[in-house]
Amino acid sequence: MQKLSNDIVVILGASVFLLLITLFIIVLLMAYKKRDYKHLKEKRLLEEDFNSQLLHSQIEVQEQTFSQIGKELHDNVGQLLSTSRMLIGLAERKLKTPPDALLTANATIGEAINELRSLSKSLDKDWLSQFNLIDNLKTEVIRMNAGSSIKVSLEIQSEPDMPSSRQIILFRIIQEAIQNALKHSSCDHIAIHLNKNNRHIEIIVADDGSGFKTGIFNKGMGLKNMQYRTKLLGGSIRYQSTEKGTSIIILIPENSQQNED
Repeated sequence: MQKLSNDIVVILGASVFLLLITLFIIVLLMAYKKRDYKHLKEKRLLEEDFNSQLLHSQIEVQEQTFSQIGKELHDNVGQLLSTSRMLIGLAERKLKTPPDALLTANATIGEAINELRSLSKSLDKDWLSQFNLIDNLKTEVIRMNAGSSIKVSLEIQSEPDMPSSRQIILFRIIQEAIQNALKHSSCDHIAIHLNKNNRHIEIIVADDGSGFKTGIFNKGMGLKNMQYRTKLLGGSIRYQSTEKGTSIIILIPENSQQNED
């Protein structure tokens, strides 16, 4: 009987010991998991901070470059065009009946000067800091409809709430999507839709062209520039193509940790 009692005590002792060992292992695993999760979280935050700083630096470099280019265009190229137009004007006044080619050249240079002024203004740093996606999309649509046989429409259901630096990059993505449609789709109409979808800005650039195969799109047209810019904004881009046309769908988080102040 005494032996049985001793065996029970041993068994109970061993069971308690194993239980304690098991609990100790579980606690260690939980601590490891917690530390691992904390490490991954810190790594993700560091990556996000790095991406944010990278984007901020790229924007600063672009702004400085654009500002310098705008100044050069206005001060140098603009001055040369103005001088050329003045000389053509002097030649016109010396001729009783100026040839049509001379009159056309004068008018063309005048248009070039106006375009150059608009371009240099758009590259100005102050203009960039006040950039508005919607206003520039409307201007772009008017410009394309005036100079192209392809009709471009714009539908805005809600306006984005994001810094101007992010709006500029988004505008470049949309511009590239439009240019791809103009160059490759043989379409008659391009529709641009802008809406908010689950805290994301959703942009769809759709055309009524003939569509294309996946390989042709990736090799011939390419998504690299649009994909790179979309990644900078923490978004995603995809496309759908059928024989009735192609749609490029862009999703950009309206507010994210990558936003600059």
